[in-house]
Amino acid sequence: METNLLFDPAEAEQIVHILNDGYFDPEYILLFGKLVGGTPHSDATAYDLLVVVRDTPRFDWLQAKRILRYKMPVRLRTITYINLYILPLRYVEGQGHHTPFLYFAHAEGRLLFCSDRHHFRRPKHPIHFARACADAKAHFDTFRTLGYELLEQAQDAWVEGHNERLAAQFTAQALVYFYHTLYYVYHGMECESHDPVVMHDRMRTLSTRLMLVFDDDHIRNIFTIPFLKQVLTKTTYSVEFHLSGQELEKHMDRVQQAAQIIESCAGRRIELYKELSEQE
Repeated sequence: METNLLFDPAEAEQIVHILNDGYFDPEYILLFGKLVGGTPHSDATAYDLLVVVRDTPRFDWLQAKRILRYKMPVRLRTITYINLYILPLRYVEGQGHHTPFLYFAHAEGRLLFCSDRHHFRRPKHPIHFARACADAKAHFDTFRTLGYELLEQAQDAWVEGHNERLAAQFTAQALVYFYHTLYYVYHGMECESHDPVVMHDRMRTLSTRLMLVFDDDHIRNIFTIPFLKQVLTKTTYSVEFHLSGQELEKHMDRVQQAAQIIESCAGRRIELYKELSEQE
């Protein structure tokens, strides 16, 4: 029996069983990141799972998380968070493990499940980390800059023009850019959504500090993320949009905090790629 594991194998096996129980037909499932002693992915303690499927499934990662929440209530888990990536086999094989995300998962991950029809292989060679570093930095510089420019415009619109509509719209779009930056740096591909609620749910475990800024703690009603989602549509189309200055400043401050956290997280990830590239 294995000792010193950072997760409960029986709990991991239950997750695999549920995902296989008529919902998905995976080729294989990998547990990667800190729980298996690999390159950290989630900062919060979480099951980071790569589920590789042959055909596009009926359920996406959000629905899969709901299924697991119904069948494995959070209060009964030893580890609260489950971070799922459901990718088609053709995409994974087409990438050839060329993104750091796919390379770390396949090189270091623990194989929790493999179908009889699939022969799982680990990468024979490291990826080109210098190329990955340059690609991540290009996206980092582009979208981080756009995010900060929008935050400056939001501040100007509010302080100088007292235009809460424009300030809120700039703030919401800035957060989308910062999340876009974070996702691409970690995964080497575009995020599948530009909805701030979905993006936060997708990336919240990557930084516990980000969770502290935006997650509702059941004592204070922290509704910044859903509010910013409404902003992206209501400020554009609804003439009745209005919010108090105090409320706007609170949301703007949280986004500013998130921007600094995301910049720090993404910067550290790029430094990791750079260090690995120097070992090539």
